[in-house]
Amino acid sequence: MKIKKCLKYTRKILISLLLIVVLVNILAPLFCRKPDKGYEEKLKQITFTQEIPGEERIRCIDDNEEALLWRLRMIGTAKKSIVLSTFDLRADDSGTDLLAALNHAAQKGVKIQLLIDGIYQQLFLNGSREFQALAALENVQVGVYNPVTPGNLLRLNYRMHDKYLIIDGEMYLLGGRNSNDIFLGDKTTGINVDRDILVYDTSKGQGKSLQELETYFQQIWDEECVAGKNKEKPEDSEENSDMQILTGTDKASESERDEKLSGKYEKEYQSLKERYNSLQKKDPDMDTYNSWEKDTMAVNKITLIHNGTQAAPKTPQVLQAIHYLSKDARQITIQTPYVICNRYMYEVLDEISSHAKLRIVLNAVEKGSNPWGCTDYLNQKKKILSTGADVYELMNEHAVHTKAVLIDDRLSVVGSYNLDIRSTYLDTELMLVIDSRELNQQIQDTEDIYYEKSKEVLSNGQETEGTQYKEKVLDWKKKIFYGVLRILIRPLRQLL
Repeated sequence: MKIKKCLKYTRKILISLLLIVVLVNILAPLFCRKPDKGYEEKLKQITFTQEIPGEERIRCIDDNEEALLWRLRMIGTAKKSIVLSTFDLRADDSGTDLLAALNHAAQKGVKIQLLIDGIYQQLFLNGSREFQALAALENVQVGVYNPVTPGNLLRLNYRMHDKYLIIDGEMYLLGGRNSNDIFLGDKTTGINVDRDILVYDTSKGQGKSLQELETYFQQIWDEECVAGKNKEKPEDSEENSDMQILTGTDKASESERDEKLSGKYEKEYQSLKERYNSLQKKDPDMDTYNSWEKDTMAVNKITLIHNGTQAAPKTPQVLQAIHYLSKDARQITIQTPYVICNRYMYEVLDEISSHAKLRIVLNAVEKGSNPWGCTDYLNQKKKILSTGADVYELMNEHAVHTKAVLIDDRLSVVGSYNLDIRSTYLDTELMLVIDSRELNQQIQDTEDIYYEKSKEVLSNGQETEGTQYKEKVLDWKKKIFYGVLRILIRPLRQLL
């Protein structure tokens, strides 16, 4: 009887704890932090433009196959250090290509630091032997942002949404692409369109935005919510004891570490080596490429903006910066996969619309790859239009995951920030503010194509189909699905 009572009480305690975890994760994001007045004053001290080209040059990458190629070239030519910070790395075809390139660099002695979001690390990398083999190398450090552990269950909402790659302190790539087949490589189905900015610093490390990104990385790497880094390893498992040997946390000699590696991951290292050799056959100059300056264009200035590194509630700094940059603008275009706003965000859109023509380009419900964002749009469409914005419901061949803001014909803001509550208050986000009329026009040319593929919905409710708009009617199953979801997500929209 005592055992039964203990089991009964234990079950009640576990259910109560689970209920607390669920309620905290659902309710806490409802209490959004107010805009930071101190940050608003700081923005006034930043000069986002200059009249002559700076030392940093860029390449805008909109094609998924090119996006993988440029990453492989950057990693392949690395001589000293690589930093890869990514929200979603998977050991699929493109992700394993990246692992193969990183392994090749590590075998040459390049220091590698990988920073991965905790939830996606748990979902997609724990079972990857190739990733484990790479992580085991002595000169590879892996940090996991806000890992899924019993101690972190009350802050699971706080994710690392950054996507960037830094090479040798001389160049970097930053944008909205995750590190998997959905965003990289030559796949033709199940993919999303996105954008990266490759930044090459002609001054070899003195570029302002490069230094800002390196400072940002060190700040987030040092956060208490980042676990791993091959430093603290429990001693109670055979695998972690192996990892202690591999990372030099005991007195094992270098030869012992090498022997342990070659034995435990021999198959994986050989597979990664063969994969890299096959990649080199496709692109022979992958590890000798040196036309960085030739294949990039001059820009006046690049400034990094972000909303903090802590796994905790955040002030809406990225949106505050966009609002500040838009204050004297006449025309604003916001490209976002979907829109999920709270009161403050609607107020920002309303204020921008009061003095500028505001266009919002998002995926049409019939084409979007995020059912949560699409459903919230169905619920909130009238509120979005009431801000005075003209909305373009895009029917592109593939869902568009790009996040960009065009401010008149000079400034472009590109990176990882979605116009949603999660990106504004919960996740880490990075955006580049780029002063370049040429880049602005290049992105505007893409937007012009998107306008023609969209149904334009004006703030007064008038609808006009673009010349390339192709209507797609939802079948009855999806109509029922969205109908049910429209009810279910209302109390959860702050999490989407």
